[in-house]
Amino acid sequence: MVYHARTKVGVDVLRFNGDLDALSMIKMKGRMNRLLNRNHKRLLLDLKDTKHVELAGVGILVDRLRKVREQKGDIKLCNLRPEVEKTFQMIGVNGLMESYSTEEEAILSFAA
Repeated sequence: MVYHARTKVGVDVLRFNGDLDALSMIKMKGRMNRLLNRNHKRLLLDLKDTKHVELAGVGILVDRLRKVREQKGDIKLCNLRPEVEKTFQMIGVNGLMESYSTEEEAILSFAA
């Protein structure tokens, strides 16, 4: 389940509840497309409640990252659980996207 929590300092924070799987990422893809169509290009995924990551879901996430960066934007991550962070490291996603311990840290990084 995905929902848009809020826009804070020009950053759209998307809270992600549940597993990062293909079905959830298809919903997230639609949400991100709507934001991009409104010229919202600074996206933050809060994965605090995500416990499991599937490769198919990560593939869709990486595809969205490419699309956002084509439009001169970025997607960053925050609040990763240790098991999710480990999975991202194992499949190499941590080299593609920045991740932060807190939402505040991540939001500030967009200004840097």
